[in-house]
Amino acid sequence: MAQDTAGSISKIEDAKLNRKHMRIMLISGMSFFTDAYDLFIIGVVLLMVKELFNLGALQLGMLASIALFGAAIGPIIFGYVGDRIGRKYTYWVTIVILIIGAIGSALSFGFVELFLWRFILGIGIGGDYPLSATIVAEYANKNDRGKLVSSTFAMQGFGIIAGAVLAVALLTVHIPIQFAWRILLGFGAIPTLTILYARTKLGETPWYNLYTASSKTIAKAGKKLRSYAIKPRDLWYKNWKYIIGTSVAWFLLDVSYYGTSIFTPYLTTFLGYKGIFGPTLASALILVIAAVPGYWVAVALIDKEGRKPIQAIGFLMMGIFFIILALFGSSLLLLAPIAFFAIYGLTFFFSNYGPNTTTYVYPVELYPTQYRARGHGIAAMSGKLGAAISTLLFPIIIVSLGKYSLLGMLGVLAILGFIVTMTFLPETKRKSLTETSGENEILLITRMLGDEFDQLISHIDNGLALLGQRLDSKANNVEFFKKVKSEEHEADMNVHAILDYIANYGASSISYRDVAHLAERLDDIMDGIEAIASRFQIYEIGNPEPDMKRMEDATLKCFALVRKSVEMLNDIGTDEVAESIRDNAIEASKYENMADELLRSALHRLMQGDDAKTIIKYKEIYENMEMLSDRCMDSIDVINDVVIRYRYMTRGKPARR
Repeated sequence: MAQDTAGSISKIEDAKLNRKHMRIMLISGMSFFTDAYDLFIIGVVLLMVKELFNLGALQLGMLASIALFGAAIGPIIFGYVGDRIGRKYTYWVTIVILIIGAIGSALSFGFVELFLWRFILGIGIGGDYPLSATIVAEYANKNDRGKLVSSTFAMQGFGIIAGAVLAVALLTVHIPIQFAWRILLGFGAIPTLTILYARTKLGETPWYNLYTASSKTIAKAGKKLRSYAIKPRDLWYKNWKYIIGTSVAWFLLDVSYYGTSIFTPYLTTFLGYKGIFGPTLASALILVIAAVPGYWVAVALIDKEGRKPIQAIGFLMMGIFFIILALFGSSLLLLAPIAFFAIYGLTFFFSNYGPNTTTYVYPVELYPTQYRARGHGIAAMSGKLGAAISTLLFPIIIVSLGKYSLLGMLGVLAILGFIVTMTFLPETKRKSLTETSGENEILLITRMLGDEFDQLISHIDNGLALLGQRLDSKANNVEFFKKVKSEEHEADMNVHAILDYIANYGASSISYRDVAHLAERLDDIMDGIEAIASRFQIYEIGNPEPDMKRMEDATLKCFALVRKSVEMLNDIGTDEVAESIRDNAIEASKYENMADELLRSALHRLMQGDDAKTIIKYKEIYENMEMLSDRCMDSIDVINDVVIRYRYMTRGKPARR
């Protein structure tokens, strides 16, 4: 089962874009349609309930922002649950919350009720962010992952348009305001109801299945191996640049994007539009003409241009256009209002073409499977916190400082987003999740092969134990060789199983080489023991010499370090383990040198004798025994090389040597 899962990951990563990809994207995207509808429709609803509920600027800000404060909590809750119990069992829960929150909001009869229901709705919206992104990414192929994840997010644009179009339609047919706002809020439950069943039937992702299977392997391996399991502290310490890059960039983006989107109808009242219909229509036109095309330009280019240039260009252009509006907006409104709205629309276009899309894509690519939803949840929480703060404060800032000062502040924040992107974030286009997340393929493979490597190590242990028993007594040489040969045969079967597995897994050439080399070097140790046993039988060795026992002791100590290093392969990403493996290599070299010295001493002594047959027989046995420590050293060197390469590939620098 585990091997099938690992193999399916390889097939998924290399697959062509197909109907299953589109189905999963649409299921996830439909909930994102709803998320956007529910979040942005409040901008129109506020114009309707302002007089009905007699709301002031602070209350307007509270109603506009409370769903976003809930959306800041949701990603943390459901990101954690999604990583702990799985994406499948968590995914549909957010839909239920969205349905309940939308209906409750529509049935509210005052400010307090609406405030509370919008908060509950926001928790469901926020919880959907990490789960939708994670599921789509873990089913996506590497060449189209950006397109699929960003398409899921781009459904947000249709949700925003749907809200604006429905609002215009209700106003056009003169639905009374006291009913229209309830219809607008209640409509949010309908799209989610259409996908509730489909969500419950969506299977667990192969990446999460592989993670749970490897976790069981580690659990079976016992306390010693579990002590090397990756810890959250190590992960956050290792990924602090990504945490800053994804979280701060999303925070800065959402401060401007949600504030301006939700309050665009409200802002247009300051630009000469009166009543409700005029601002609503102006907002809808800006979204349709400028905002939504930005999403789909990003979808078309994200796997070609890459995440980093798109996000950087988007932030930079947003900053430039906001600053232009802050400096010259007053004159433009008087002389060329169309130019003002064109530039204002371009801020939406470049935010959607750039950071509004890429901040959703980036986090899901930069964290390993066991923390992927949580990593995305942290970034989403930061973004929604920025959105909540901005929507809470925008009405107050507009009244106290003016709309142009606000636009200038947004321009400065966008430039800061450009700097953060260039400083902290890598390029991830068309790379496997194992590479982008630092969840190196070698870790996945060795975890899945834990049983085979354990058995291989066990056969070597048994072979060394048989050698020790023979050196301690005059045991029968034929029986000694027969038992060692049996262990050697079983070890060969383990090696064949390992090589077959990594061939069927479809591992990269580097990972194939690393795993194959390690298995073969371990097998060389077992072959060396078998060679010694065969010499004992062929040469009919009687009493072993004391130097043989001392060489065996050096080999046992060297192999103990091999065993320890193999166990550490399950967490080669932490600094502590990398240093430990390096220290193992240094210590093992001491025992290898000790065996070399013993060989030289033994050969010098043998050459003082006159019996040529005895010299030849014992010389060959001593040389084979010394080779055991060499082969142990070879095995540790392979592991040390894997660690150095892993750390270089995932963090751009090798471990200290």
